[in-house]
Amino acid sequence: MRGSASWWKPLGALGLVGLLLLPAWGATQRPYEGVTLTVITQSPPYIAKPVQMFGPAWERRTGGRINLVTTPFGELYQRIMSAFTLGAGGFDVLIFASAWMGDFAGNRYLLDITERVRADRGLQWDDILPTYQQTVNWGGRLYGLPVDGDVHLVYYRRDVLSNPRHRQEFQRRFGRELRPPQTWVEYREIAEFFQGTDWAGDGRRRYGVLEAFRRGGQAFWFFMSHAAPYVCPPGLKGCLFFDPDTMRPQINNPGFVRALEEWTRLVPLGPPGMINFDSGDVRSQFAAGVAVLAKDWGDTGIVGSTDPKSVVKGRVGTVVLPGSLEVYNYRTRSWTRLSRPNVAPYLAFGGWVCGVAATTHHPSAAYDFCRTLASPQNSYVAVTTSETGFNPFRASHFRNLEGWRRFGFVEPDLSSYLTAIERSLSHPNAQLDLKLPGQARYLDALETQLARAAAGQATPQQALDAAAAEWERITNELGRDRQRRLYRAWLGLPE
Repeated sequence: MRGSASWWKPLGALGLVGLLLLPAWGATQRPYEGVTLTVITQSPPYIAKPVQMFGPAWERRTGGRINLVTTPFGELYQRIMSAFTLGAGGFDVLIFASAWMGDFAGNRYLLDITERVRADRGLQWDDILPTYQQTVNWGGRLYGLPVDGDVHLVYYRRDVLSNPRHRQEFQRRFGRELRPPQTWVEYREIAEFFQGTDWAGDGRRRYGVLEAFRRGGQAFWFFMSHAAPYVCPPGLKGCLFFDPDTMRPQINNPGFVRALEEWTRLVPLGPPGMINFDSGDVRSQFAAGVAVLAKDWGDTGIVGSTDPKSVVKGRVGTVVLPGSLEVYNYRTRSWTRLSRPNVAPYLAFGGWVCGVAATTHHPSAAYDFCRTLASPQNSYVAVTTSETGFNPFRASHFRNLEGWRRFGFVEPDLSSYLTAIERSLSHPNAQLDLKLPGQARYLDALETQLARAAAGQATPQQALDAAAAEWERITNELGRDRQRRLYRAWLGLPE
């Protein structure tokens, strides 16, 4: 199956429905007759949709039943943690943010499935990209299966940046060619150049950039993806979050301050009200042709290329996150000026994971359902279907192009999109999202201060100092020695 499009072609007009009727992997007939699995994830359509897609076929094959429980993303972490800490149980399968692995696996709330994965040839574990194998690894053991891949990317309007008139004027104004941005400074300059002008030539005022600044609207990840190249020279561990020796926060060092200064300068370079945008606004506004640039997960590329209402289809370029010509080293407490940009693609959020609750009475059935979602066949359908929220995480997802074309992608958008994702995931300086107990609390504390800086209520230094102080308080409350030990283990450093 790997890399072959042959399994898709016979479906014809049946499409996904036909696939769902196929038997899975030659399993024993109805081995889980009478078993009910309670699955929890975020409210549909995104992330819950694959459960709805593949659940009925799993029920027919196994004789089991799926009871899907959903909650808004902003409440999902707390609902799961409350069930765990109160010992209430109630959930067999959890589809959750990989960044929460520290809280869930670190506290032994998840079942260790290492041996099941090793024995499962049909899962084709080696087809899962090493980056995403790592997202379910805690202490050298596996506590879930990847079902999604996430990385931040930059999108640009290819037709606008290649316009000869724009290129000539940009060269005159900035003294360099107009091209997809290679640094965050170039990114801002492009946004400045196009902000508030009729760059589409239709008499309408349009904008430079789209970013998510709202607290609770993924601002944490949008800022961190901007900051990574300013603070992460190749090979420096602990550059994004904490000093692994002391657990002292890194987020208010000079590199982060410089990044926040640059990031907040983007607020007036987007549509009115962008300070209250979340990632969904970025996607819909870019597809509507509102701005030249956008930063987001793979979903902006999907919406722009496959939504029937999109006006940018066939005009979208995608690139790896820009870098910085200066990088701060927290070890030496000094800046280094570079001849080429330091690039540090940020695997923001880290993708969704399917895990099995340690308290389940049906571990085999629960694992079987997770691997149903993660399988090469079903995962490919999920990443090439609208509103699933699942993005590529297997090597085969990039080799089989037929499903992407059926999805609605056209060239050169498709090649640009998949190439940018592959280059990001394989980059030697790619940065993983934080996995540590208390991750959600650290995230919210930083987002609170980012909102103050974006609104001009605090300077970048003041905002990040306040966030760092709150991170120190959280670390002390959770136990500095324990947090340090778990953080170093996550980074792969000896105790």
